[in-house]
Order: sequence, then structure tokens, then C-alpha cells
Amino acid sequence: MDRRVAPAVAAVLLATAAFVFGPAEGSARTADQAPLASKRFDDKLFLAMSIADEKGTVLAEPKLLGMCGVPLEMNLVEPGALEMPRVSLVLQPEWQRDGSYEIAFELSVPGRIDRGRGTMRLRPGEEKSAQVSYPGGHFDVQLAAFAVPSPEFKLYLEHGARQLIQASRT
Repeated sequence: MDRRVAPAVAAVLLATAAFVFGPAEGSARTADQAPLASKRFDDKLFLAMSIADEKGTVLAEPKLLGMCGVPLEMNLVEPGALEMPRVSLVLQPEWQRDGSYEIAFELSVPGRIDRGRGTMRLRPGEEKSAQVSYPGGHFDVQLAAFAVPSPEFKLYLEHGARQLIQASRT
């Protein structure tokens, strides 16, 4: 990782952790820190993704915070070219009664695919992948979903912080 980027990424991870986990350990539990079994469909959901083409070239690695039942939209644009996104992504996360998430997605990459669709069903903290084909190739979409706050999300943040520390030492 570029040493100039590492402090910014660390700051984002720490700010996200402070926002998500709120008061320190030992403080009174708030309603949004309920156990997983009582999670409601409108709880916050963190989505970590990777989108790569058939050659393995990563087009995007979005990290998005949203809510079940509320569509998320992401447009990656080149500076000065706001009218033509390089990658467009729409996610529709839905909470399932068994505690899993069903996440429908729609991917557009100009010149390759327009509204390629797929759906993944995964449990909190689980990572799955899907392929979206287009004439001449395909995109690999990897997705991990985390309830926020949750033990799985806390581990994800801690793992990211360890990765940054290790990268800054090399």
C-alpha cells in the first residue's frame, strides 16, 4: 500500500469504528447493540466489495454503508467527466427472516455491460462471489455483508487496521 494513502485509510477506519461502536466497552448497551437474533431489517449494513474483470484487473473496491430495504447507488467517475461514470453499481439489500441478507445488484461499465444483474444470499460476515457475463468476458463481483454494529464487523475493522500497520512497517 502507498505510504501516502495509509494514514488516510487508517483515519477512515478509525472514524468508522468510532461512529459504529460509539461508547467504550463497559458502557451501557444501547438499543442498536442488541444481539443478532433481535436484529431488525432496518439496521445499518456495511458492504465490502471487489469488482474485477476476467483478466483480474480490479475496477473498484467499494465499501458502502446502507440499510436493508433502501437501495444504494455508487458511480465511479474520472475527474472532470461527471456525466459518464466509469463504473455504476446499484445494490438492493434485503433482510431475511433466517438472519441472512439477500442482495440484488446491477452493474454497468460503459462499453462492456449495461445493467448486468445478479443476486447473492449471504449471512453476516460471509463473503460470496458471482460472475456477470458480457459479450467477450465477465466481471467477478465479490461481496461481504456485515450488520453494524456486530462482532463480525468489529473483526473486519480490526483486520483492516492490522493490515495498515503491517504495510506501514514495510
